[in-house]
Amino acid sequence: METRSRRRLRVSPPPPPDGGGSRRLPPSSDRISALSDDMLILVLSRLGSVHAAARTGLLSRRWLGLWTSLAHPAFCTDASDKIEAALARFSVSPVVSSIHIRFPVTRQPSSLLRAAARLSPAELVFVLKEESWQTYSASVVLPCLCRATTIEIDAGLLGIRPPPAGEFPALEKLFVAGDIIDFGSLLSRCPCLRVLGVTFRDVNPDSLDAALATLEPAATVHSLELPLFSVQIGTRWRNLLTPLDSAAFSAPISPPPSGNFPVLEKLSLSGNIVDLGTLLSRCPRLRVLGVVFRGMVDLRSLEAALAALEAAAAALGVTLSLLGINTRWTHNVDAAGFGALLHAMARLSVQKLVLTHHFGTYVKADLACFDRAMSIEMDLKYFCFTTLLDGEFSMLERLSITESSSIVDLSTLLKRCPCLRVLKVAMAMGDVTVHSASLLELDVHSTTECHHIDIVTPVLKKLELKVWAGSGRELSVSISAPMVEKVTWKRWYTTSGVMFGFWRLECASLKSQLQEEDTSSQHPRVHALCLHISCIVSVSELSVPKLLDLGTKF
Repeated sequence: METRSRRRLRVSPPPPPDGGGSRRLPPSSDRISALSDDMLILVLSRLGSVHAAARTGLLSRRWLGLWTSLAHPAFCTDASDKIEAALARFSVSPVVSSIHIRFPVTRQPSSLLRAAARLSPAELVFVLKEESWQTYSASVVLPCLCRATTIEIDAGLLGIRPPPAGEFPALEKLFVAGDIIDFGSLLSRCPCLRVLGVTFRDVNPDSLDAALATLEPAATVHSLELPLFSVQIGTRWRNLLTPLDSAAFSAPISPPPSGNFPVLEKLSLSGNIVDLGTLLSRCPRLRVLGVVFRGMVDLRSLEAALAALEAAAAALGVTLSLLGINTRWTHNVDAAGFGALLHAMARLSVQKLVLTHHFGTYVKADLACFDRAMSIEMDLKYFCFTTLLDGEFSMLERLSITESSSIVDLSTLLKRCPCLRVLKVAMAMGDVTVHSASLLELDVHSTTECHHIDIVTPVLKKLELKVWAGSGRELSVSISAPMVEKVTWKRWYTTSGVMFGFWRLECASLKSQLQEEDTSSQHPRVHALCLHISCIVSVSELSVPKLLDLGTKF
């Protein structure tokens, strides 16, 4: 409020509801710590992890120990001994309704599960990373959880066993992934189970048949809903198969002789897919499709499959979330044949394109426009995109064209990618020109001799440059990236390199990295310079005085 003299009046705040006057806290007081315990616990729960919640005790004594009242404790990438010690601080009461443990650093997951079971949560999520040591380690034994209604267990490559005794009387939803052992016994101890998601990972083919035999009657008796079912046969079992059985892994994927998939809405296929058109015609409600062609494929059959995809997208309105081609064609493909294949793929409005093929000879072709693609990854050995056809990559966020393939006109391509965030590309022409207002990560490899680098990226966070340049001609470098946090620079010398005495500098690299004692910092603290220096003469040709002379110089 202002008076006629233009002076601003200070209005007093209204009195509190209890009529106790206009009491104010001192300016230096901690108003957050003055909140009730319930409100502070609500704040701690928003931090997302017990580790972060416990560290708030460093700010004020008022926060000490409040984290032990969290109803949904969560742990991520913490050491097992710290997780068990933290769980021991929680009281055994209905306060803890769920426990989430993701990617713990442990080799005794069963012990962690027993510590979590002591609190009897209503929901338990336990996820391990897939690591090589798990293949030869002991199994994970599930503890009995009497109050749990939802359990999600991902044991990576470890085996999963049911408890020696006891049931899961309240369990309604179970999601389990790993090398599942004695699957029938586990299902028989879940009388209230209604939803089951299962992934058999690194499974023995002989035990898989028994597991599937128990799953079918359980699904019938309990009217199970099966939202996820996956089988991944591990490499250690493939080595034990006979040559005849091994051929099954490259066997065609074909539709059944008869019958439809009347309620199928999402379908993902990967392998040597045969007669895709017939399969799609039997899926009247299909909405989302992901397909990866692998193995030895005839080019004509691949073109027919792409035509079937295009027809299904037009008739059913199917969204093609993934199109991948990782094949070896039965005959050589020239530039015209591969160009026609790219045009067929571009007409599909695919969201993610992954293309892998190694050509026998060097092939050049035009790059078609994928106007609906959000991610494109290409690994095409002995291949170069020479011309960019009309159109804009209006939705493209990630583009990767690996070192075995290359592109000529990168600057024009970037102008047609307004939403590009990540770019990894090999340059067929030596000079590097990158101007982009949207790039966050840039990885450029110049496959021929480079003389000029011009980069303007105002929001770039990560930069990697690998170039070939001679020592006799100056390399012009102009980089404007004010927001960059991590830089990797590597230069190879194409000629004799920089000579000094008996030594030759062949490669110089600079890399940003965090100090080992301060890995929590968000910004790099160290820039490591590495020089690859070689001796141009053999040691036998160097006399002792010359070696001593070299030692005084370096």
